[in-house]
Amino acid sequence: MNMMKRLYAFFLVLFVASLGQAVITAHQPDLSAEDKTVSGQVVSVDASKNEVVIKDSAGSEVRLVVNDSTKFTKGDKTVSLEEVKPGEKVTCEVAESEGKWVAKSIQLATE
Repeated sequence: MNMMKRLYAFFLVLFVASLGQAVITAHQPDLSAEDKTVSGQVVSVDASKNEVVIKDSAGSEVRLVVNDSTKFTKGDKTVSLEEVKPGEKVTCEVAESEGKWVAKSIQLATE
């Protein structure tokens, strides 16, 4: 009987600890290790492919996929993909998805 009480107590402690961990995890912000910021100059925009190519500060070209969730801004104004032109300086928040960089936001420089 003593063994049963110890076993019961062990599983009770294990359950409470698991519950506490679940609560802590649920309240943490979703910070993906794959999210990053890309800054540079727009090389090309292809609205038919939903793609923007940026030349970053290292001189590498980065292909970004844009979608309905991508937010485009210039200063405090919301703009559209059609207003993004080659040569413009941008800062982009991106996340990796299925091997591609998806733009969460593209902020155009206000010159």
